[in-house]
Amino acid sequence: MSVMELTKNKKYKIEVVLGYNGERRIRHLETFYGKKSEAKAYEFELRKKLLNGTDFQKRNMTIKDLSEEYFKYKQDTIEKKTYINYGRRLKLVIKRIGYVKVREINMKILEDFYHYLRHKYITRKGTPLSPTTIQHYYALLNGMLEYAVKCGYRDDNPNKKIDKPKRAKPKKNSYTLEQAKKLVSVLPNEPLKYQAIILLALDSGCRRGELTGLTWDDIDFKDLKININKTTQYAYGEIYEKGTKSAHSVRTNFILPYTAEVLKKFQKEQMEKKLLLGSKWQGSKRVFTTDYGADIHPDTLTKIMKKIVAKYDLPPLTLHGLRHTNVSLMISKGVQPQVISRKVGHSSIQVTDQYYSHFFEDEFRDATNSISDIFAVNEN
Repeated sequence: MSVMELTKNKKYKIEVVLGYNGERRIRHLETFYGKKSEAKAYEFELRKKLLNGTDFQKRNMTIKDLSEEYFKYKQDTIEKKTYINYGRRLKLVIKRIGYVKVREINMKILEDFYHYLRHKYITRKGTPLSPTTIQHYYALLNGMLEYAVKCGYRDDNPNKKIDKPKRAKPKKNSYTLEQAKKLVSVLPNEPLKYQAIILLALDSGCRRGELTGLTWDDIDFKDLKININKTTQYAYGEIYEKGTKSAHSVRTNFILPYTAEVLKKFQKEQMEKKLLLGSKWQGSKRVFTTDYGADIHPDTLTKIMKKIVAKYDLPPLTLHGLRHTNVSLMISKGVQPQVISRKVGHSSIQVTDQYYSHFFEDEFRDATNSISDIFAVNEN
């Protein structure tokens, strides 16, 4: 009986069977005070409410269930590469805490999960996770639990009570002026494609994806300008175009005549190859393409830089290190931080100062020395 009278026409026990776990019934029990007719009416409405999935789902939803729902929810709101990375990270979340009910997840369970990521988990490459990757897991779980609160599955988000993991502070490796000069001096021995990639990276301070996203229409040879307004990325078998890192990253940069001349020669060489290949040319309008005219994999630029550095016994430096070199050389020449920030597409001057504060040390020293005359009165 779903409505059992405990006290005549006054108190009732209401039972709703939600399902079975093997032979064991999963039940929802409530005590109701009132008339029998009212108890039956309440039982009818309660049954509808519980069995339509809403309350039952809220009570029994696991982290695995939540992750699947959240994954679908985010599909159309985030970048493709981020979405794919979500899916990869959710596999580990499900493996470790997927069985936990959403309403029972707490700070201790989450702390134990982060401890596992920091001290026990080893990647397929045999390395521990970086602090930055652990922060990505934190952000993912935080987003999931915020979504759970929004949907009414929980009243609070226990992840907010945990200190956000700190990102690893990347080391800003760069070349000195002498090292940069040596790099430029050896480039004429290399293919025009290699020359164009490295010179443009060093001259413009562009990010790798910004370089691979450039089309010939973005280059103004007359006024020596390039328009940076898109990037390309590679995600699991596909190269695709996307916007720049932020709205501030959309910008116009000036390039040196020497860089422009190399780009012109490279463009001519590319056109000749296009005519030679005919229908085999893949038709990309990018500045940098494969040998058959398809969009180039961003990692190809990294490999070219690594090859050049090793060949000429230069200090190790990534392609992104050319961006840091561009910034450090501008700082050494006294270029104002506001100008640097706009040139390289930082979201604010504060970002420039934070990322490159160690390069400004000489400027700080000069600032101190600029008032040294004040103290000269006590030197005699």
